[in-house]
Amino acid sequence: MNTRRRGLRTFIFGIAGAVAAAVVATPIASAEPSRWRAVNISDQSTLAYNQGLASTPPGTLHGRGYISIRPELALDGWTHIGDQDIYRGQTYDAYENLDAGSKLYAITDANGFLRRYVHRLTPGELANNSFVTVDPSGKFLVSGEWKVQKRLLVFPNPRAQRSGSDLPLVGQINFDKPLENVQSCDFMTSTRLVCAADKPKQAVYSINLSEPLTPTSTTVSGTVSHEFDVPRRSACGGSYEVEGIDYNVARRLLSVAVIDPSPCILNTKVFRYTPSSR
Repeated sequence: MNTRRRGLRTFIFGIAGAVAAAVVATPIASAEPSRWRAVNISDQSTLAYNQGLASTPPGTLHGRGYISIRPELALDGWTHIGDQDIYRGQTYDAYENLDAGSKLYAITDANGFLRRYVHRLTPGELANNSFVTVDPSGKFLVSGEWKVQKRLLVFPNPRAQRSGSDLPLVGQINFDKPLENVQSCDFMTSTRLVCAADKPKQAVYSINLSEPLTPTSTTVSGTVSHEFDVPRRSACGGSYEVEGIDYNVARRLLSVAVIDPSPCILNTKVFRYTPSSR
């Protein structure tokens, strides 16, 4: 979690009882007509949607925000939650405690039963835990760090392991060019990720893998491509924050969340797109 995120959380909780920000009813412009078609925009509570997005196959969108942190995990010091994923009815969450020397990955089933898996930092690995996504095979988790990076981390999916098991790093996805502050990623196919990042532009990027992740190939290369700049639509002017991303394979629907600038930061907009047929 960067300094701005810490300040944002403090400010939000200080004004949580205030009236929600005004919404500008401006149609969203087409992102990049040859590749994506803008569908709609919705306004959500920042407290529930400012960290992550994930959807079930029918299309129900679930958010992650400050109020999504499990109380028992908060008591243990896990005070930041990242962008989540839903795979076969189970929700995968990425938790962060910059002072813990480890990261926490949690799996919650449909009945609310929680299992915990701790990954202890490897040499050179940052403590930040921005997101987690499950690859289409269900065998691996992919996660991100912070600042300028040329990689994503690969872990085995621990769903068959007992709660409390250690989660080892087994590989990585190496970029051909760097991205800064990758907030979230989701798989479109076994060889393509879509990600939301702050730089070089506040935009959605795709990462095309050289091959799918497999038990014999857990370190692969990835080609980074700019998809489209994140829209800016708010009654307030200032600094925006791009956050969660989700791609619903069944509906071919991409969703990306953007926090409005202060003082409208109680509002998070979710922009939706479908791949263009042109």
